[in-house]
Amino acid sequence: MNVITKSEQETIKFGEKFGKTLKGGEVVLLIGDLGAGKTTFVKGVAKGLGITRVVNSPTFVLMKIYEIRNKEYRIKKLVHIDTYRGLEIGDLENIGAVEYFKRQDCVSFVEWGESLEEYLKKEKITFQKIVIRNINENEREFSF
Repeated sequence: MNVITKSEQETIKFGEKFGKTLKGGEVVLLIGDLGAGKTTFVKGVAKGLGITRVVNSPTFVLMKIYEIRNKEYRIKKLVHIDTYRGLEIGDLENIGAVEYFKRQDCVSFVEWGESLEEYLKKEKITFQKIVIRNINENEREFSF
């Protein structure tokens, strides 16, 4: 499936819609060039989950965890990870990120997630891959 958004606001809206479909336990690998809209998409997902905090890229802190306080949701945490700086699986284990991949009360979004595919397969952790492509300055194509 492919979805095209025509602006940053549309990307956020699409992320919001996607976020509302999550059940818990999802691991989503976001793949795309620098500036493709990975963090913008996660902002929308957070909005869809009822998170009101500001969501920004975890590039320099590696992982950010956002609490979901809505009691109607089974999901309690949105885990946002950025592996742009070439993190190895050992690094992710050291910061506790890997444990979230196995929890049904969390959803995990990993920017630059292609480096985790083999590990997740080996560990039999189900994941979804979303490839985001810049069409032009404003438009993005999301491929599932």
